[in-house]
Amino acid sequence: KFIPMPQAMKIPAAKAAVVKEWDKLEKISAWNLTKVRSKKNVIDEARKSGATVHFASLMDICHLKNSELEAKHQKYKGRVVLRGDIVKDDSGSYAVFTEQGSSASQMTAAKIMDIISRLPGCNGQAADAVSAYTQVKMEDAHKLLKIPKSECPDIWIRLPRHKWPKSWSSMEDPVVPLERNLYGHPLAGLLWERQFEKILLKHGWEKIPNWECLFVHRAKKLFLSVYVDDFRMAGAQGNMKPMWKKLRETLLLEDAVDSSKNTYLGCNQAN
Repeated sequence: KFIPMPQAMKIPAAKAAVVKEWDKLEKISAWNLTKVRSKKNVIDEARKSGATVHFASLMDICHLKNSELEAKHQKYKGRVVLRGDIVKDDSGSYAVFTEQGSSASQMTAAKIMDIISRLPGCNGQAADAVSAYTQVKMEDAHKLLKIPKSECPDIWIRLPRHKWPKSWSSMEDPVVPLERNLYGHPLAGLLWERQFEKILLKHGWEKIPNWECLFVHRAKKLFLSVYVDDFRMAGAQGNMKPMWKKLRETLLLEDAVDSSKNTYLGCNQAN
């Protein structure tokens, strides 16, 4: 459920969630404050080199997660997002992005996972990816999309005035380079999907034909369904813990919990 920002700032838990999100992104250097420049200088340099650059701004939003469920399952979530609807290039025209799209998860796949987890010798567990989209570095974007770097311009962002360091007060239209994939970017979901798929394939997982976001590891007798930041694994119980450990070598994942204790696609299991 979307919470308008004026209302969110009056709800202590909601306000804290938004502040936490800003702090988290600053901690991982989602944008590089040390490379601040005036927008005009960035444009002038791009035109001299013949390169294209994109410009965008950030905004904060708040929503109540699991609002359709009981209060005990609800939680305020803050987001700092890229205004993907108004990204413009150095000429002032709206930016054009590749038309590639991300895959969708299916409720049927989730039910199949629940069935597998109840078979003899099997179990089902789930783990959330920590700040999923931001695990992608923008310098890797063109590689993940398999397009030339020239077709994946750098993005410079304008921060809200209240996030400006004091040293920027005399600068004209300061912008900084975006270094992490942010929610709101037109290709944010696709970039994250390409990244986790690359990692899964590296660890022996295979995509199941005609089932988007569903994978199988034949050697370990495991299945994995991924919906944005929700990873749901089912299969041979003895192989699950080692596999979670292996995935955490390159993915930031929370501790796995039993599927019956996890809300997935808005639903809870009832054993």
